[in-house]
Amino acid sequence: MNAPPVRLLVCVGPRCDAQGKGRALLASVETSFAHAFSKELASGCLIITTRDCLRLCTRDPVVRFEPSGDALSNPSLDDLLRLARAAIAEQIPAPSRSYDEQEKLS
Repeated sequence: MNAPPVRLLVCVGPRCDAQGKGRALLASVETSFAHAFSKELASGCLIITTRDCLRLCTRDPVVRFEPSGDALSNPSLDDLLRLARAAIAEQIPAPSRSYDEQEKLS
């Protein structure tokens, strides 16, 4: 069974994007994540997308991770990179033991 992809939803609704802050954050995320997570983005296990409103209104940009549902208001890029790494790590199944390792345990 495949794990659902990690989605990073960047709100670009009227409050989050006031003074262009939401779209500026989105541009920074897209640039940084393209370098840090090129393989994950290409494979579809990490998706960056926007929403017109996440209904978590503040005066700053809001970002939500799925499937966890964790939401952050005005997050730093470093925080987003760290959280994305952790979320991706949780999605990767543990390697199965080789036949030889299983025989040693019996």
